[in-house]
Parts: sequence; C-alpha cells; structure tokens
Amino acid sequence: MDLPFEVKDLDLGDAALAQRALQLQLDAHRLEVEWLDYPELPVLWPDLAALHSCRDRILAVFDGDGLRGLLVTSRRLDGGMHIERTVVDPAHLGEGWGYRLLNHALRGESSVSVDTAEVNSAAISLYHKVGFVLAQRWNTIDGLMLWRLEYRPATPPELALGDDGWVQGARQLPSPNCDERGPGCEPELLVIHNISLPPYRYGGPGVEQLFTNRLDPAEHPYYQGIHQLRVSAHFFVRRDGLLLQFVPVGLRAWHAGVSSWRGREKCNDFSIGVELEGCDFEPFSEAQYLTLAALARALRSGLPSLTAMTGHEHIAPGRKTDPGPCFDWPRARADIGLAG
Repeated sequence: MDLPFEVKDLDLGDAALAQRALQLQLDAHRLEVEWLDYPELPVLWPDLAALHSCRDRILAVFDGDGLRGLLVTSRRLDGGMHIERTVVDPAHLGEGWGYRLLNHALRGESSVSVDTAEVNSAAISLYHKVGFVLAQRWNTIDGLMLWRLEYRPATPPELALGDDGWVQGARQLPSPNCDERGPGCEPELLVIHNISLPPYRYGGPGVEQLFTNRLDPAEHPYYQGIHQLRVSAHFFVRRDGLLLQFVPVGLRAWHAGVSSWRGREKCNDFSIGVELEGCDFEPFSEAQYLTLAALARALRSGLPSLTAMTGHEHIAPGRKTDPGPCFDWPRARADIGLAG
C-alpha cells in the first residue's frame, strides 16, 4: 500500500536525500530569520559535512517521495528529550507536517523540552497543540525573548453519562442525523472509527459540519463529493482529547452503514459509534486513548448492555479500513475492558 505520508529517521547514507534535507533546513532558516527579524539565529547545519557529523536524532516526514519536514532531538543529561529544531518546508507550511513529526517523536516520552522565540506564534501554537506549556522566559543578550516550553502528558477527562443519554464533560453538538433504535435494541457494541476532514488534516471544523449537515462544498474540493451525505457518530475525539457528542446514546447514530457483527446485520441498531480524529496511517495521540478509556468507563457505568468493542473495518470488511493498523487494540482493550 502506498502511504500518503511517512515519518522515519533520516537516512544520511542516501546522498541525494541528505542534500535535500540540508537545502530544506537552509530554506526554512532563511524564512525564520525574516519572521523573527533576527539575523543571529544560528543555522543547524551550514553544509553537508556539518549534517553528517550531527549526533542528534533526525526524524523526517515524507509526502510520497517529497521531504516535507525534519525534527531534530537530543537527550538532556537527565535523560529527557530536547527538541533542537522543528523544520518544515516553507512551501508546505500549514499542512500539518510539524504536528506529524511531533506526534511521532513524543510517543513514550514523559519529559520533553523545547526553546522558541516568543514572537514565533506559529511554533508556540504548534507546541501548545501537542501538550507543551510555558515553563520559563528569558532574554538573550541581544534582546530576543525566548520561551522554554515543557511537555505535559495528557490527563483523562472527567466524564459521566446522564439519564438523558448525553455525557457530562463532552461538548454537545446535536445532529439531526439519528433516529430511534430498533424494537428491543440496546447499545451492546462500541465501534471505533477514524475520520479527518479534509483528509489527513486535523483541527478544523469539517467533521462537526459534516455531522450537522453544514459542510460547505466550496471550502475544499473533497467536500464536493460528500457534503450531501447524512451521517453521524455518537462521539468524536479530537487529537488533543477533546470529546464532542452529536447523538445521545439512546438513539441510533448513522455511522456503521452496511455492516455485520457476529452474524447480526445493521450494527447501527445496537452500537455506539466513536470517531477518532486521525487516519489509517498515523498513530493516535495519548490524549485520544485517555479520553476513549474515560468515555468507555462512563458509558459502561450506565449501560450494562455494552459488553464489546470492535472497529469499523471488522464489521464492514472490504468496504472500510478504519481505525486501521495504527490503532493500539491491545492497549485499548486493556484500558477499557471490553471484548472483541
């Protein structure tokens, strides 16, 4: 399968790739100097010799064969990770490449730091998005204000299922795309999906708009083919762990489509749909797993009928592939305690 993007360690043994990495870093450095109005900003590697002598870890993100960004990290004396530089191709800013690099690098890390200029609002926004908070501020001798940001691992939200089927602690956005469950049907199955709108882009309003019939086909070419769909899920978990609810759990959301589980058709009748912001090709965030586990606990406390969990790919094989190979089923089952 051709991946739409890939994050991996930079192969400096590939001479052409090393040259591309050097040029990308130099181009990004020139742009950052202009943004900051700070000519003294040091370049990471002035030439190939400096790049090849680098002992830091260099992660690279690719769009097909195109190199889109680099993340350079080192180890502090206390064993924590320090981000030396996040570099994105200036021609592809705002496309999520920096986020993908950070999402990959932060897996399994509990102590991470990064320094950035206070005026670099784009970088600060990116680091905040993945869980960094301000720890320290200081001025350089030539007057540039710097921030030391430190990573704070996500914590699970406090959630509770109300008698009306809405989860307290979730942001509520009622969707018209729902109806009554079939006679005698109770929620038995938690179905995990992934979704991103536009594809592979995170943080925008596209999913909310789709589930509430407000998607504007003029906003993105991809929307022209889906804006008339009438679909929904009960829940949507953003990359930062924020939980949105569109349908009360007592009603049937329209998420599974043509589906079958253990010989039973029409899974919408007896399931609860949870969409995770993501795609088949990228690990889900720590915050998402924590929110998913907290949600499942809240649901199970009020729904004794809920006894199993599966993926969209399992109830619609050949038609659907989500949540995909990057979803950590062993972890989710251990956290949630639901069978397959």
